[in-house]
Amino acid sequence: MNLYYKDVNLGEIKDNYVVDGMWLYGEIFPNENLEKFREFFKALVDEDHDFQEDHYDEDWLNEENWFITDKDGVKKGIIVPAVYEDGAINWRWR
Repeated sequence: MNLYYKDVNLGEIKDNYVVDGMWLYGEIFPNENLEKFREFFKALVDEDHDFQEDHYDEDWLNEENWFITDKDGVKKGIIVPAVYEDGAINWRWR
């Protein structure tokens, strides 16, 4: 599986993900395309501070722009994922 923002591949999600209710948890192996989103994801998952939406591109917050592809390359929409610095990723299907 792969994480996509629009048509840009941000990295591979290994198949050993865990389903917990509506959320899926896994590990992402990012590529260079994810780098421009690093600060966005860091702020998004920081539970000690309020997320400041106005500091980021509106398109990044638009759930219509986020996808995961399966092994056959079929895209399925997700809400904005939570990507952690240690490589953990959490997402929910739209």
